[in-house]
Amino acid sequence: MANRLCGTIINITHGQIHAHVQILWKEIPLSVIITRASCEDMHLLVGDTISVLVKGTDIMIAKAFTGMLSARNRARGMVRQIIQGDVLSKIFVESQGDMLHAIITNASLKEMNIKEGDEVAAIVKSTELILSKEI
Repeated sequence: MANRLCGTIINITHGQIHAHVQILWKEIPLSVIITRASCEDMHLLVGDTISVLVKGTDIMIAKAFTGMLSARNRARGMVRQIIQGDVLSKIFVESQGDMLHAIITNASLKEMNIKEGDEVAAIVKSTELILSKEI
């Protein structure tokens, strides 16, 4: 199951092949790159309410991260729950009242010493977000 965030389109920049759609998810701006054809097919307009979907496997978790990174989307939050499997762990991060889930390897979980109550950043590249608009 994908994470679903609800936001408002605040800007659209059309390129020849792709479109850069900027969305405000509560107080956090999100950057999404989609094809220009998809943007036109969905009739996206500034001011539209839009759902942003992201798979848990596309969310990177950073702990005490500083510095520059090419991934545009970052949401700070609190680790609320960890479900550890044989190889992968599901990390539930509460951000702005919404619950995100990220899937990371158990090796990363252990190496980063992630625990419930830790403050982390959920990071996603602009090309990994999917837009969904109600018709």
